Amino acid sequence: MSSDEPNIKAAKGFFAAQYCGELDGSFANFVQPDFRFVVSCACNDELRAAIPWAGYEHKGREGYQRLTALLYSEYELLSYETTRYTNAGTQVFVEGHFRLRHRETARIADSDFLARLEMRNGKIASGQFYENTAAVAAARSAD
Repeated sequence: MSSDEPNIKAAKGFFAAQYCGELDGSFANFVQPDFRFVVSCACNDELRAAIPWAGYEHKGREGYQRLTALLYSEYELLSYETTRYTNAGTQVFVEGHFRLRHRETARIADSDFLARLEMRNGKIASGQFYENTAAVAAARSAD
């Protein structure tokens, strides 16, 4: 068993559990109590105006739950897959793809993604999710 397996296992478990609606299990098993998560980048007013859950640092289980509640109140998840997990010591990079349909406009957001996860003691301490924010924002617009 190599030393990177706990990190990859935690990353795979986190993504599998959260997209199956198992937020409790995801946080209990794979995430540090002081977990932080950012969609794209923190402190970006233009991004915040375009996508209400992006551009902020979401803290702890409650913050992440607010993020997912906002996301799924607006979007229906049509498809989601992770395609590669790369261990980089104290970080894990996760590549994948998602497809969302906006509930009001019916427009589709289709994007590859990259998640950068900071690991501590085999659990996720923080994460940053990079996506095609232009596609996500465009799907929110009826124009």
